[in-house]
Amino acid sequence: MQELNDVNEALSLSLLNLDEIDVNYEQGDELVSDLQNLLGRRQKMLEHLVADSDFDNRAYLEQQLMLTQKYKVQARKVMRLRQSLLQNSKQGQRQINAYKMINSNR
Repeated sequence: MQELNDVNEALSLSLLNLDEIDVNYEQGDELVSDLQNLLGRRQKMLEHLVADSDFDNRAYLEQQLMLTQKYKVQARKVMRLRQSLLQNSKQGQRQINAYKMINSNR
């Protein structure tokens, strides 16, 4: 259970960092990759706990369900924000390129 708690903590930190990092930095791509790895590890650990017939701590599993729902909401928020920032960045770059082309035609 401690390993799962550590993964949960790392997930929370990754989501928080992703929310704060500029979309143009490569560090954000690394965080997204780390986040995917952490989610995969967490899912495997939870599947193992649920399949373990000796594990009977219902409150702990309910807490993990609540965390899953929380992470889902946070991940969607971060995803929408990053998509919006990327879209705005691409639009701004197109405008800059258009101005460059206008200036080169003068």
